[in-house]
Amino acid sequence: MERKLVILGSQWGDEGKGKIVDLLSENYDMVIRYQGGSNAGHTVIYNNRKVILHLLPTGILHPHVTGVITQGMVVDLEVLDQELENLRSIGVDWEGRVFISDRAHLVMPYHKVLDRLFEKRGGIGTTLRGIGPAYMFKFGRKGVRISDLEDEDRLRDLLEENFSFVRDISERVFGESFDFSVDETMEKILTIYEKYRPMVKDVSKILWETDRSMIFEGAQGTMLDVDMGTYPFVTSSNSSALGLANGTGLSPKFFSDAYFLGVAKAYTTRVGEGPFPTELKGEEGSRLRDLGGEYGSTTGRPRRCGWLDLVVLRHAVRVNHLDGLIITKLDVLDSFEEIKVCVAYELEGERIDHFPASPSLLDRVRPVYITLKGWLRNTKGIKDVKDLPGEARDYINLIEEFTGVPVVMLSTGPRREEYVWLKEMLRSGLRSS
Repeated sequence: MERKLVILGSQWGDEGKGKIVDLLSENYDMVIRYQGGSNAGHTVIYNNRKVILHLLPTGILHPHVTGVITQGMVVDLEVLDQELENLRSIGVDWEGRVFISDRAHLVMPYHKVLDRLFEKRGGIGTTLRGIGPAYMFKFGRKGVRISDLEDEDRLRDLLEENFSFVRDISERVFGESFDFSVDETMEKILTIYEKYRPMVKDVSKILWETDRSMIFEGAQGTMLDVDMGTYPFVTSSNSSALGLANGTGLSPKFFSDAYFLGVAKAYTTRVGEGPFPTELKGEEGSRLRDLGGEYGSTTGRPRRCGWLDLVVLRHAVRVNHLDGLIITKLDVLDSFEEIKVCVAYELEGERIDHFPASPSLLDRVRPVYITLKGWLRNTKGIKDVKDLPGEARDYINLIEEFTGVPVVMLSTGPRREEYVWLKEMLRSGLRSS
């Protein structure tokens, strides 16, 4: 077992990272979220019940795991309170097992107001949870950090300044009233903070000093990374491996001995606006959506669906320097007689083998497909590599050959026990069969 394991989304999010982290964290001591906020929606099955975690690290469902929220996240205290109370109601004892960075920034009510207003003017399809504006205030040096809750005078000054700023935008730019009270906001935030104050720590120091094993749980996906994704149709943080150092407060050298795994669906989805070269807008897209249950766990919005894009996947392998891939939802393809895979793009007669930065260029590219024969057999819930159809193995082989990294696991269903560990597959020589 690697002492440091990094789990990253390799597409546009929703790849099934929650189930994978929940499964693998059984063998780890700490699970760390390092970017994003309650715009995540990591779904797992716990005691035959669907549990969706927006802020808390997924591994917290294991009684021995410590969950860590680092400085790179933006924290909505109301959502955190609700999540922790929900876990308590289903019998998860998290007391003493959650740490929150004192340097983490807070999502405030006015951030959600701005999110809604910006989206109304011409948005990109955000979750409307205030994440983007919270990061905007952070980098504009107007943010409120958890450590600021220890100084009520400073907190009041920050809120009064920010309320005035947002009120001006709401009323003068958008013509909408802004009816929030500094006193009421302070009272609500400080009341919640007092409940969880013992959890607040210098978590960067804790992670630096510990000898416990760790999983770093990414949220969203590489193609939503604010720098390396389909900008501006992205999230507001580095949702790739690029966010690890600044999100945790640890040097890049700290991760030099870590093992990096990317999670990807056997096809491709995304939510919201933005380029999507392999999107299927007709019957096949609807079929993928229905078979895969592709509706957002955070927003409930239907996801856009398309064939697997290996140009995207190879981009994610390079950006994250992945050691291996985990493929989820292979069973969604069980009933397709033919399965297409994108291996390049074409633009005005020119073949493109890399993922371009320009969204306008991406809107004009056409995917170059190869077609594989479907396996037309049920793979849902299989646990033995011997039960994997030959055509499904061919599909996995193509992914490995194109990306240059091994597929180490298949997730074959939503439950913890539904997976196939393909290291055995590689050792047994089935890869070449």
